[in-house]
Amino acid sequence: MGEGNTSAGLRVEKTMTLTRAEFATSLAALLGRPVAADGGPVRVALSEGVVVLSCEPLAAVRLGGLLELPRARVVLAFEGVPPDSRAAFLQRFDIAFQRGGG
Repeated sequence: MGEGNTSAGLRVEKTMTLTRAEFATSLAALLGRPVAADGGPVRVALSEGVVVLSCEPLAAVRLGGLLELPRARVVLAFEGVPPDSRAAFLQRFDIAFQRGGG
């Protein structure tokens, strides 16, 4: 995960193994409303500030010649969100995007 400050706020970038459709499904679970799977940015108003989420497909990664995993760059751009609210949203984001496993 990468983080960086910009003049507009904080930007968090993650490389994740998911498709745009999986991104939309997990984001819908996080927000409690349907989200289009077209990959366009999604603006979410928080109690203070806004977070803009986007998903950009990357080249898939192949493991052992048999398994190919999709990859995407997911960016969360926070605008005017205080640190405590940002941390709480990131925690909810991580929980919504968790997958089963050991």
